[in-house]
Amino acid sequence: MSKHSNIIGGSTADRILNCPGSFRQLMLLPEQVEVPSEYANYGSAMHMVMDRLMAMYGDGFPDIDTVTSAAAEFRGETFYDRVLTDQHLDDSIIPAIDALYDLMEHYDGGFRVLANELRVDFPGVPGAHGTSDLLLASNNRIIMVDWKFGMGVPVKAVYQDAHGDKVNPQLLFYFAGAMATLPAKIFHGKRLAIAIIQPRTEERLTHTMITRTEVKMFVEDVEQAIAKAVGPNPPLVIGDHCRWCPARPHCPLHTGPLFELSDLGAVPARPVETDDGSYGEFLGKAKYLVDMLHEYKKQVDEALHAYLEAGGTVPGWHLKQKTKLRQWIDNDTVAKTLTKLGFKTGDIWQNKLQTFGYTDKVAKRLGVTIPDHLRVAPPTDETTLAPDGDPAPRLDVHAAALELQIALKDLRRES
Repeated sequence: MSKHSNIIGGSTADRILNCPGSFRQLMLLPEQVEVPSEYANYGSAMHMVMDRLMAMYGDGFPDIDTVTSAAAEFRGETFYDRVLTDQHLDDSIIPAIDALYDLMEHYDGGFRVLANELRVDFPGVPGAHGTSDLLLASNNRIIMVDWKFGMGVPVKAVYQDAHGDKVNPQLLFYFAGAMATLPAKIFHGKRLAIAIIQPRTEERLTHTMITRTEVKMFVEDVEQAIAKAVGPNPPLVIGDHCRWCPARPHCPLHTGPLFELSDLGAVPARPVETDDGSYGEFLGKAKYLVDMLHEYKKQVDEALHAYLEAGGTVPGWHLKQKTKLRQWIDNDTVAKTLTKLGFKTGDIWQNKLQTFGYTDKVAKRLGVTIPDHLRVAPPTDETTLAPDGDPAPRLDVHAAALELQIALKDLRRES
């Protein structure tokens, strides 16, 4: 991946747009050597596979089986830091190909690869650039595709917020850059769309149409956000964009709860007879603060780890070798040895169903649907906490208690 501008890039566009003050907070951090995680390395390897595969289809796509077979030919080759295996193909590459064909079919087909791993320069911001994974073109459409191979946090092409639909800023950044980098005639008369393909999550494909006006307004928004970021007293704003911000551990909006929690004091006794609502207000504020601190601890731990791995020194802390759980050396050797020791087959092996995620992938490949009745949630009388705004029905504890009393009375009568 290319080095991005030190003020904005595709992955940081959402943060600078929503929190211009984050730029100044980041400038306070010491220079660090970025140590890629295993998740990042995995993603880089799968990106390289798709990059090589997509480079074959500049003149158009054949049927899906041909593309899948071409990907299978890469088995055993090294991409980035690992050898491509059947598991990589089944978990990431083949589902990505399936999602790509679903996308192209949705937009009437007839696509070819216009650009692959294209370096784009964002208009009006010196040094602001990034890399677009894939640009597809047909006679009347241009689609930008971004590959995501993480399996944790789902990334979508469009989100819902308080104002309605919000198009993913990273894709708008790349699309604006592509329109500024490539000849204008390529986009003339074409309808535009963006898509994210994330094959290791439940919703593998998300996409949306965009307009030239949206792209133009996004560029203007970025210009205004940067002006605020480099101007006097840039605003800090807390929100979802804080999630991956390296400056979060020392951001005053996030460290503030530490002081508020210390002022809050110990949890008071629950009122027995009278309740004027103050106890509930205390719990609500305390819950908000401790949840903030939980996320804050995670951010501090990640920053501390990265800083030490980059050669930094932190009083009271150092690195040690991570201890991993032991595992069997290999199935055949273990099974033979345990059998000789007198183990029965049932004491060595266990039979269990595959996970939902795995069977969903197989069903997709077979073109079948798994019946809903095969998957059930066990009944429960337990409750869990939910913030206001959660879409699940609110539980009326008084009504639930009354129902329980009635049920117990009926049970006594029957007995």
